[in-house]
Amino acid sequence: MSKKHKIKRIIPASTSVYLDGPKPRINELAFAWEIFWQFIKGFRHLHFIGPCITVFGSARFKEDHKYYQAAMHFGKHIADLGFTTMTGGGPGIMEAANRGA
Repeated sequence: MSKKHKIKRIIPASTSVYLDGPKPRINELAFAWEIFWQFIKGFRHLHFIGPCITVFGSARFKEDHKYYQAAMHFGKHIADLGFTTMTGGGPGIMEAANRGA
């Protein structure tokens, strides 16, 4: 057996699909269809949430920072107006908005 055949695969066989060259168009259609249904499912979930406001912000602000306090205040006000607060769920500003709501 030559040395070439003893070389271990760096890329697992499961990912070789990207290295095999062009695929039939039906594979592309199936992939696009799957993405389409993921969007539909996501929009259906969001439909039942009602009106919401998304808050993204830094994770570095601590509870005693003025921006953290402002985000808590903002979260309370948007909840009082009947909006759902949607965040990335991280610490800092996003946590503050959730806590305020």
